[in-house]
Formats: sequence, C-alpha cells, structure tokens
Amino acid sequence: MRCNDIKKFARGERGVETIEVAVVLPLMLLVMFAGFEYGWALLKSIQVDHAARVGAREASLSDSTAAGVDARIVASLQDAGLTGATITYVPADPAVVAAGTRVEITVEIPYSTNRLLGLSKIMPLPATLRGRASAVKEPDP
Repeated sequence: MRCNDIKKFARGERGVETIEVAVVLPLMLLVMFAGFEYGWALLKSIQVDHAARVGAREASLSDSTAAGVDARIVASLQDAGLTGATITYVPADPAVVAAGTRVEITVEIPYSTNRLLGLSKIMPLPATLRGRASAVKEPDP
C-alpha cells in the first residue's frame, strides 16, 4: 500500500465497504433464492408432465380403467413428492373408449402446497402446475 492509501483508511473511509455490502448483499441473495425457486418450479413442472405421460400410457392400454390410471399417476406424483393433484380425462373414462381413439390426460397441482421457499409474495410464481399428455387407445390383443 502506498502512504496515501494508509492515510485514507486512517481518516475513516473504511465504512464505505460496509455500506456497499449492506446494499448489494440483499439483492444478490434475492436473485440467488429466486433462481432456486424458479428452478424448483421448473423441476416440479417436469415431474407433473411425467405423471401425465405415465397416465396416458396406462390409459392407452386395452384393459385400462380410470382407477388404474389414477393409481399410476398418484404413484408417480408421490415418488416426486407432489400432493393435491386433480386428474381429468378426455373422454371421461378410459375403460369405455374405443380402440383408435385419442385419450388425453391432464394433471394439475397447486404450486402453493408444493413450493420450495414460499417467495410468491415478492416474485411471480405459477398458481398451478399443469401436465398434459395423450395417447391412442390400443386394440384388444
């Protein structure tokens, strides 16, 4: 250090660094935690999509039932740690769908019960996560 630098520190200019940290640190932490929360939301969205695909594969089988499809979807969601799913079918029951008909599965879960940090008051986060998948009903073997 040069002599002038030592004199600056001696005159009390050391507090500038503390003020800079006090201003910048909360912003850096907010950006970091927002990245965690958005990454978590993306992960959970992918897991909901996966559960919908699992359900569509099950619904496409010739001997599928609504209860069997629900069980597969719920098991997939439970493996991912997700709760509170709403499952809808188009057409309504996979058991009565004719072969060659497309079956669409929609799975929705509320993000509020599956969040990571709960930063929804200070950043825009989705209210629900939705997964959709469809498959064609297979003919009887």
